[in-house]
Amino acid sequence: MTYEELIKELCDVIKESEANSISIYENFEKLEEFLTTLDLPQHKMSKIDEVISSSYGILQHQDLYRQRIERVVNFVCENNNIDSSEFNLASSAKYIAGDTDNAEVLDNDELEALIKSMQK
Repeated sequence: MTYEELIKELCDVIKESEANSISIYENFEKLEEFLTTLDLPQHKMSKIDEVISSSYGILQHQDLYRQRIERVVNFVCENNNIDSSEFNLASSAKYIAGDTDNAEVLDNDELEALIKSMQK
């Protein structure tokens, strides 16, 4: 598998992930609107709100993984002289100033290992 083929597959995953996230988010908005029309006891509404809030958290966590994939794609493009603009991706931040928790940040060795593992 070439780098270009690998990048194309990863970009397909990114785009599908984005589309699914938007769909889920829109469905939650509809659900929240519908719930406001119901006459449910407060304790039940609180429980539903907790579940929806937790689901939004899961969506946010999933988006972090999508961003990590984008970082891998940009890393591969950058280090292999591949024009990333043909894949229609925005450049990704390597580090955001002020971040104190860098547990989610991959260093170059981790990125290279991830790329190599995907080529098998």
